[in-house]
Amino acid sequence: MKLQTKRYLALGTLALGAALAGGAGAPMTTAPASTPLTATAALRDPAGQVLGMARFVQRGMGVQVTVEARGLTPGQHGMHVHEYGRCTPGVDEATNTVVPFGGAGGHFDPGMSKNHDGPQAPNLYGHGGDAPMLSVGADGVGRASFTTDKFSLTGPNGVLNRTLVIHARPDDYKTDPAGMSGARERCGVMTRDNFTTRDYLLPGAQDFPEGVAYDARRGVLYTGSALNGTIYAINAATGAVSKFQEGGALGRQAALGLKVDAQGRLWVAGGAQGTVSILTPGGVTLKVLETPKSPNPYVNDLTPAADGHVYVTDSNRPVIFRVDRDLNLTAWLDLSKTPIKYGPGVNLNGIVATPDGRFLLAMQTNTGELWRIDLRTKAVRRVMTGLTNGDGLLLDGRTLYVARNKDQVVSKVSLTADSASGQLVAEEPLRGLRFPATLALVGGDLVVTQAQLDRNMAGIPPETPFRLTRFGKF
Repeated sequence: MKLQTKRYLALGTLALGAALAGGAGAPMTTAPASTPLTATAALRDPAGQVLGMARFVQRGMGVQVTVEARGLTPGQHGMHVHEYGRCTPGVDEATNTVVPFGGAGGHFDPGMSKNHDGPQAPNLYGHGGDAPMLSVGADGVGRASFTTDKFSLTGPNGVLNRTLVIHARPDDYKTDPAGMSGARERCGVMTRDNFTTRDYLLPGAQDFPEGVAYDARRGVLYTGSALNGTIYAINAATGAVSKFQEGGALGRQAALGLKVDAQGRLWVAGGAQGTVSILTPGGVTLKVLETPKSPNPYVNDLTPAADGHVYVTDSNRPVIFRVDRDLNLTAWLDLSKTPIKYGPGVNLNGIVATPDGRFLLAMQTNTGELWRIDLRTKAVRRVMTGLTNGDGLLLDGRTLYVARNKDQVVSKVSLTADSASGQLVAEEPLRGLRFPATLALVGGDLVVTQAQLDRNMAGIPPETPFRLTRFGKF
């Protein structure tokens, strides 16, 4: 085994919670919670003919894999999970030439190891997609059955909507980037069984959609780029996308948390610029509010409340800001004097207000803690822990949905009537999430952004096109 160097993925920009409730449209279909999480991949040759099948069944934190493929040369064949869900021609990084199934990209590498290794190597040291070889008999039929925790159908090592690729030669389990395993002979996209979603595709190559909000009266979804501040308007019924406001408008270089208020105005958290922007329904900037000067601001999310004010989180500074009805911004709550303790990483992030006007709920990403803040007394209470990498929040009655970015799931939390405590009841990976950041409610459906901010922070090219994904409440 080669000498390895540990690599840790640094978490960076995160945000948002939910848009205001409302809207119409038929709910998407989801599998019942009791249905086992399974996926299949039809294995095709370069001509597109199906010559095999792979099946994946979730087993704890790992997955059971069964593969059968036909028409192969007898002997051992390297087999790997590849990064992208595309069985199309593309450039193979090993040869720098266009090859069959090159569109699947390189090996799935959730640990950012940048190192090919064996199927037992921890993901910090070797590709998460390094799988056991396929043994092909004299009849040209290859079979493999194994269970692995290197990849999964859910969580940080999730492989839904990625590809399983079978190569022409054996894998030496050491040579970068693919173990000298030769040409890609079979490819299949790992698709979750019995589950339906709808994607809204974005046109930009560097969109990194962080925030999402829904205007029920206009039937329009808004999403904003964490990288350049561009804001798109999406027709929720047709999926048609238009540019609502160009990035850089009045100096806005990022768009994180988004909310639509009762007047149809769009509120935008400006991240490291420390600003809150208010846009008219026509896409004109009404006002840009600046938080107090600071060497390290990070205005991350905001929420309108029943008292007519808008409350704003800052992930680096221990304060909650408030914008009043006259659009004046003040520091409302000094968090350093509360049980909420700021530390390294992303602190308070997603925020929502309860419909009765009593409380705010806020997510602390770096600790996984959910907090309740009393709007009358400013008293702070911890609701629950364990929501690791919790980001944006969506409150639907007594159900709280949490986008958990690096964990690549949306979590469902059942709250008590007074929001004083909560219980995690479900975790949903959809058909494969890519750093989900925020959520909005559209009728009976949820919409989640697939922000891919982990890739941006690590300098890794994103999967394009960027997308928002709509699915039924679970």
